[in-house]
Amino acid sequence: MHLNWEKNLGNTDRLIRAVLGLLLLALVFTGTVTGRWAVAALALALFQFVEARLAY
Repeated sequence: MHLNWEKNLGNTDRLIRAVLGLLLLALVFTGTVTGRWAVAALALALFQFVEARLAY
């Protein structure tokens, strides 16, 4: 089995992921999301930024 690790995100996908990451950060820092959900939102925001940057 061969895994294909080519980049597959277009600019629109990258922009959507970055906006989603910013939205999640805004929800946490405004206090809308707190507790365990805030930790989950921060982790998801981080993953969105990484995926947007690397385009995978």
